[in-house]
Amino acid sequence: MVYGGYNENYLNDCYVFDTAINTWAKVTIDANNEPLARERATLAPYAGDKLVLFGGYYCSRDAEVETFFNDTYVLNLSLTKWIKPQIEGEVPMARSAHTANFIKGNMYVFGGLTKQ
Repeated sequence: MVYGGYNENYLNDCYVFDTAINTWAKVTIDANNEPLARERATLAPYAGDKLVLFGGYYCSRDAEVETFFNDTYVLNLSLTKWIKPQIEGEVPMARSAHTANFIKGNMYVFGGLTKQ
């Protein structure tokens, strides 16, 4: 699955690749709770039918606005719906171009770029 990115404009579209027939298809996702468009975020698989989005980067064309994100969203693939979970405790520093993986139900975030 591909979500977001940058191609002369910031994207928040979603595509899935079907390995059985080698084709890409655009996925329509309920726009409620949709994350802001961004690039360099992670989208890590979790619990079979979910993907967890963390972080990313946005910069306006004139470079007046530059944002590193540290928000978290869950994409439920069965419902094709974004969920914005209520996060408790310490949140990792905002970053982009990092990696994220799940091990035994915990998401580990490593590295990345930040403004600080």
